[in-house]
Amino acid sequence: MIHVTVEDIRVGQTLPSITHKVTRRNILIYGKMVGSFNPVHEDDVVAEELGFEHIIAHGVMHLNYITQILCDFAGHPEGIKKIDVRFFKPVYPDDEITASAVVETVEEEGDLLAVTCRVWSEKAEGTRVIEGSATLEIAKEERPRA
Repeated sequence: MIHVTVEDIRVGQTLPSITHKVTRRNILIYGKMVGSFNPVHEDDVVAEELGFEHIIAHGVMHLNYITQILCDFAGHPEGIKKIDVRFFKPVYPDDEITASAVVETVEEEGDLLAVTCRVWSEKAEGTRVIEGSATLEIAKEERPRA
């Protein structure tokens, strides 16, 4: 687990974002990996009958990139205590999605820092597809100042 001081984390701090291009192959492989065989993720005809342009990516598929940002920041998956998001728009093959997060609050709680982040993913043109918040607990370690 990463050890930080209160000064290492600040309100308004932007965490490094992750950008990925969604492909039809990724969507199909992801569905098989997680055991999701909903035809809206596999069959263009079904997806179009339901009002979509093509098959759509699983929401959790691109939520994973937000989770990766939070894991990297917290230093360990156990540092993520809660993620609360809403899915707003479908993600299609060939969409480029950027997952982002910014620190909203930092509170000391004993040997831990309780950190709340605003999280979101958006398409290249700026359309938000996911938005919400996450709560992290990060071990702190006081270090002598140089």
